[in-house]
Amino acid sequence: MAESIDAVLIKAAELTAAGRPEVAIDILRRVLTAHPDNTEAWCRLAAALLDAGEPRHCLDAAKRAITLGERSWAHRLASLALTELNRHDEAAVSAREAARRDPSDWRNHVTLAEALGPVSPREALEAARRAVITAPNEARVHEVLGMAAVRVRDFPVAKRAFADSLQLDPGNEVVREELSRLAGVRAEPSARPRDSKFGRAHRIALWLVLRRCSAWLAVGSFVLMIAGMPTPSPLLVWFALALVLTVAGIATMGVLALPHGRYPRPAVLLRREPLFAFGVVLLGLGTLLLAVWTLALALGARGMQLLTPALVCAVGSAIVGWYGLWRMRAFTR
Repeated sequence: MAESIDAVLIKAAELTAAGRPEVAIDILRRVLTAHPDNTEAWCRLAAALLDAGEPRHCLDAAKRAITLGERSWAHRLASLALTELNRHDEAAVSAREAARRDPSDWRNHVTLAEALGPVSPREALEAARRAVITAPNEARVHEVLGMAAVRVRDFPVAKRAFADSLQLDPGNEVVREELSRLAGVRAEPSARPRDSKFGRAHRIALWLVLRRCSAWLAVGSFVLMIAGMPTPSPLLVWFALALVLTVAGIATMGVLALPHGRYPRPAVLLRREPLFAFGVVLLGLGTLLLAVWTLALALGARGMQLLTPALVCAVGSAIVGWYGLWRMRAFTR
């Protein structure tokens, strides 16, 4: 018996939540071939495309759902895509429509607050307050309220909001860092410049690059370890060299292909995504260990000692990459 469309949509949502939006996209496109008027499928597709770092295609899918009469989800997804495309005025319009159509959904108010942030900080603060009123037990609404309050330099409100968010989600390191930064701030601090160019699309793209590189390194290191037992052959030098160059090439091409061609500064990455920075360190250490082992093998050494820590670092980096993408999916439904 063929799966029902509801079961397929649930499966696609689970794949997106598990950090596999590309697989979800393939499934959803097949569903839409058979059911082109299913608004939920279009919204699921838009959400998966957004998580895959494709805001333009996400916008197209969301628009299709809107024309088919979807109530508010499609407008929210369109706003998120427009924000990533730096079309902030249009993003605010879509977010307003989502909040108007379904004011009881806190995610609509969060999206509106984020869309209004760059163009109307005061309105963004009011939208964030409405989100808190709508869902006071959601950590995310307090985090957004804190960010909006920082924009208008209302630091007492920001501190309270970040503290409330951290109480609900103690593992949120971004909020913890923001709260620590504000701990000693008085009435008129010197505001730290925020890098508005480092948005969701950039973060997803970087997480995808980290995941691909670490997966290649982990699989390649494991193959080398198996092939090199009990004593590695000198021919493995070429395979190991190709693996190092492949990882380096994927990383370089991924960074060069960032949305809008913008490259966040290392300090911004460390501040905004400390977990990503940890994953990069693991990936870099694993690649370095593999390169050293390759050089030693080329010079006549026959040991396998460096391959084990290289594999451990690669697996650790892969786990960080999967977890980071899993966290990024939280607010696309």
